[in-house]
Amino acid sequence: MSNEIENLVRINKSQAEPAIEVLKNAFKETYSTKYYFPNDVNREKAVRCFLSIGVHTGIKYGEVYATSSNYEGAAIWMSSDNLPITTWKMLSSVSLMAVLGFVRYGGLKMMRAGDYVEKAHKRLAPSKHWYLQTMGVDPKFQGKGYAGRLIRPMLAKIDIQHLPCYLETFEEKNASIYEGFGFKIIERSSIPQTPFENWAMLRDAE
Repeated sequence: MSNEIENLVRINKSQAEPAIEVLKNAFKETYSTKYYFPNDVNREKAVRCFLSIGVHTGIKYGEVYATSSNYEGAAIWMSSDNLPITTWKMLSSVSLMAVLGFVRYGGLKMMRAGDYVEKAHKRLAPSKHWYLQTMGVDPKFQGKGYAGRLIRPMLAKIDIQHLPCYLETFEEKNASIYEGFGFKIIERSSIPQTPFENWAMLRDAE
């Protein structure tokens, strides 16, 4: 099972753009993204900047995979050894233009919720673990098993290390999907000053 990760494409810096693009397509029409970026034009730009930060920091400090060279989906995984992603780590990974662009198009509002989520993560998963930071499948490929292709090989690798894996989601339907991969809801909380709930989930070490 662990060898299945070799069937994925491990993303490096030269492959970052298509990974950013597929994740942008996966997230740009979600409820939370539309809430933070109601303007269609600004949303497209802000989401691209935000995901550029995530992909590039993931490449440098974690592991980023795509389903195949066709980029049906992509996932960003981080070891707790490299968390949190400090401002210095972020600026050493991605262009300043991406960071400034995210702020320019309304990202500060989203960052406040991110601070709440990060504090919950630190509190709920204090020991060594892996973190599924981001996982998305292009809408035209959703429902065809690509999420499983992305997630299962890395979970098998994590099982060999006998480590737990943590994630969070703002949507109950996503929580149900992750439960199918062995994650359990460990906390459900309201994010202050937003209409969202944070579904914190943990998959125990094997």
